[in-house]
Amino acid sequence: MKRIILIAGPSGAGKTTISEYLKRKYDIPRVITHTTRPMREGEVDKESYYFENDDTFAKLHFFEHVKYGSYQYGSSREALDEAWKNNDLVSLIVDIQGVKSYLKQLGDQVYFLYVTASSIEELKERLIRRGDSIQSVKERLSGSELNQLSYDLKPYAHVLLNDSWENTAQRLNAIITGLRKD
Repeated sequence: MKRIILIAGPSGAGKTTISEYLKRKYDIPRVITHTTRPMREGEVDKESYYFENDDTFAKLHFFEHVKYGSYQYGSSREALDEAWKNNDLVSLIVDIQGVKSYLKQLGDQVYFLYVTASSIEELKERLIRRGDSIQSVKERLSGSELNQLSYDLKPYAHVLLNDSWENTAQRLNAIITGLRKD
């Protein structure tokens, strides 16, 4: 069965690090998302994003999409199907609303990994270490709770406390071994 690992959690929890680890260690690709914003230096179409215009974006079938300023971003059925052409197991970083949409449409093909840390202070320190400004950190963590899981998502969530990379890597290794047996 084809599966998607959805990775969600608060800012600074380690979602990108986990996605990159899955790619590097297990060759589990990230589903490429779409945007209507212009390509930035160093980005590559169909690797960084699928770069779209408003017309091509409107023709896609989205699990989730948002608009920031005048640009649109989204994850589509077409991109997931493309990722699944060569891989039975793929990953995608999403927000909590995105998790709900994927679960509703894909059911048991979704493995929902909720990544968090044991304290807001830890998240704050990680964001500062990665170079976020103090103001940006305050905005990202304002009102943030370590457990953003709504009651309806808790039964689907596999919570990963990412306080120690060694423990996180061991847990990820066990998860991937289990998913590849299914």
